Amino acid sequence: MKQYKLWIRLNQIRTTYTMLFASNDLEAKALGEAQFGIGNVLGYWRMTD
Repeated sequence: MKQYKLWIRLNQIRTTYTMLFASNDLEAKALGEAQFGIGNVLGYWRMTD
């Protein structure tokens, strides 16, 4: 599992970052969209080990 940092849209004027663990990039984005809604993951980065 790798750690990812996701940039999330909370509403039209607010965004935040959140961290999660996933096996790959696609899974990280899918998990973020499952939690915050489709289209609300603005970006994601794999963190270094």
